[in-house]
Amino acid sequence: MRKPKQARVYREVTRSSFRPEITVCPTCQSRLHRYATLSERTVIRLSGPLKLIHRGYRCPNEECATHRRSYRSAAADALALPGFTFGVDIVILVGHLRLWKHQTLDEVYQGLLERLAPFGLSISRREVLYLFDAYCTLLQAGSLVAEDREWLAQVQANGGLLISIDGIQPEKGNETVYVVRDVLTGRVLTADNVTSSDKEVMKRVLAPVVS
Repeated sequence: MRKPKQARVYREVTRSSFRPEITVCPTCQSRLHRYATLSERTVIRLSGPLKLIHRGYRCPNEECATHRRSYRSAAADALALPGFTFGVDIVILVGHLRLWKHQTLDEVYQGLLERLAPFGLSISRREVLYLFDAYCTLLQAGSLVAEDREWLAQVQANGGLLISIDGIQPEKGNETVYVVRDVLTGRVLTADNVTSSDKEVMKRVLAPVVS
């Protein structure tokens, strides 16, 4: 008989709860109320494992036109891609080391093992390959969203987009990857690797979303 898979035990896990950065309904100005836990999972970051509890909020006013709209935390969505245990910071570090530092897959793998070792964590070579694929997909996000009819219908039902932009630097002094998301759905809209954050660069990063 096959034994049930045991939940992984992490050493020195930091626990953190997230709620939407928006506290009042944009439509009727009522104070938002918590209605559900959207997710509860452990994310492995370069700073160690994090127990992430993501709370969802809604407008309590049943007469409000957007009463059923769910509000998410942009900060929580910025920590990890959907379905991934390893955080966005690790995804971006893998892409940076492969594409910009020209390291081999084995070099990236060994480097991550060394970074995770102090937390009693490890990673497989195959997982590193998955993370690199995720990085490449992240940079292609702008061309993928326009073809997602189901997501576009959800955006229309939400009355449009609520945008957040996060700058993630894989290593101090290197390029920054800016990731643009729709806060209402948590969907990554576009991402770009840039060397500065001046006005013209930010306009370029946001261009796929604006158009």
